[in-house]
Amino acid sequence: MRTFISIDPPAALRQSIRNCCPQFKSLRLMPAEQLHLTLLFLGEQPHTIRDSVSRAFAQLSQEPFRVQLRGIGQFSSGVIWLGVDSPQPLLQLQQRLSYALQQQGVLFEQRNFHPHLTLGRTRRPLTQTQIGHFSEAFCDKEFSFTLSSVLLKQSKLYSTGAVHTTLDEWSLA
Repeated sequence: MRTFISIDPPAALRQSIRNCCPQFKSLRLMPAEQLHLTLLFLGEQPHTIRDSVSRAFAQLSQEPFRVQLRGIGQFSSGVIWLGVDSPQPLLQLQQRLSYALQQQGVLFEQRNFHPHLTLGRTRRPLTQTQIGHFSEAFCDKEFSFTLSSVLLKQSKLYSTGAVHTTLDEWSLA
């Protein structure tokens, strides 16, 4: 099964973020319930991945911390995103979790971690004018939350987009 480790902002915050997004014909916005930050993409894993992730989390000692979302960006793939302001705690958590999973023998693709919340996708990158509309819509907004838990999710791909299902959740101590 295709899996990833996710951070989900509270539902009300996700809806507020979604409500700020301008709409364009060529842009497929993510539904509010799908908005998340991917901490680690694990890819195809056996069903035993839950046990491995549980053991990895048991090795970690991480206090809850504040996450502040700010700044619009775009990847060349056409993904438009909301960034993380002062991402150092997230980077440290991601590195520690990655190491703990490797110690459990979990194999996954090692990617450069760029913490962000995907807002939408396009087949072609948005124009500078469209990016400007996003930046304007988000410029005076502040979105922050206390990260207190991390989720293991399954991602099923369909022609209409991915559907994510929570498989397990771990609280930060």
